[in-house]
Amino acid sequence: MYLITAFKKHFIDSLLPRQSQYEILVSSVGAIVGIILVVWASHFFVSDAGLPFIVASMGAAAVLLYAAPHSPLTQPWAFVGGHLISATVGVTCALLVPNLFLASGLAVGLAIFAMHQLKCLHPPGGAAALVAVIGGEQIHNLGYLYVLLPVGLNVLILALAVAATRMLISKHHQKNPFIFYQDDYVEQSSPDYSAFSADDLSNALHEMNAYIDVSIEDLNRIYAHASLHSHKRQLGSMTCQEMMRTHIASVEFGDYLDTAWSFMQKYALKGIPVTDRVQRIVGIITVTDFEKEASKYAGDNMEERLKALLKRTGALSSNKPEVVGQLMTSSVITLAEDTPVTEAIHIFAEKNIGHIPIINAEKRLSGMLLRSDIQSKFGKA
Repeated sequence: MYLITAFKKHFIDSLLPRQSQYEILVSSVGAIVGIILVVWASHFFVSDAGLPFIVASMGAAAVLLYAAPHSPLTQPWAFVGGHLISATVGVTCALLVPNLFLASGLAVGLAIFAMHQLKCLHPPGGAAALVAVIGGEQIHNLGYLYVLLPVGLNVLILALAVAATRMLISKHHQKNPFIFYQDDYVEQSSPDYSAFSADDLSNALHEMNAYIDVSIEDLNRIYAHASLHSHKRQLGSMTCQEMMRTHIASVEFGDYLDTAWSFMQKYALKGIPVTDRVQRIVGIITVTDFEKEASKYAGDNMEERLKALLKRTGALSSNKPEVVGQLMTSSVITLAEDTPVTEAIHIFAEKNIGHIPIINAEKRLSGMLLRSDIQSKFGKA
């Protein structure tokens, strides 16, 4: 029993995609419904003898579409274009090349070439091309109608079935944001996908003359998730208190805007916490808050607009914001001193922010954790 368990854990599990049981169940049911409809529809256009040839490529396509939904080989254009273009190539070879063996080889080889050129590579497309040649007299009699009926119809049916299935899975993921990597508690929305641009990765693959069965977006996700795990390993049980900055500036609700702006410029901060008189956080004011408000004022550039915003009127009342409390964001993310830094990394990536105020057991401001500090010490966060 131990050997079987070990074999499954270290060999089989490493080969299979890490999908939730819900996703596997819904995908399997979707495949059942989709293939039933495909076989039923195909039955009207070909005899029982030709039916296996027609639906075989759809069975292979279903496995790819449901089990590897993020692969470039299973994207909509790859699935639709791969089948229709390959079927067209197959029919053409069947009509122009009398030798069965030569026509078969040409159909598959030229279909692969066409799918590569048109960026719609889909393995079951090769079967669609081959069936047009070896499928028998009834399929030959269809001519180019074979591309639309039954191949095109089958593609439409299966595409609708897959779309419905993915919609169910997507809605389930929205209700369960930790579904993608349950074992590792990695949120779907948490990674920062800006590690590389699509062009960076495409150029790298082109230089290596390589092709991999994963999308550019997934490569960035892989990098982002790997970075998170790397941070976990390097940071261990380090807490926010151990990495936070303790000598920080803060402002109060009634402080003037120019005071807050001066602090931010002096300490090169993108945001500064707003506290009450006992150092409990009531909000945060950021560079973005200043720039957003300043954009409403006249001026040739942002510097002039900021000057107009920061200038004190000296009046008892004013039509423009005068103090921090009028401009701050009251909804602010804070973390306790004993919070693991790895949790802060998730928040930095998910919210795309650069700083998090740290509070002590009395809910008072005790420090500021900066994303740049983590990046400088451990790399991208």
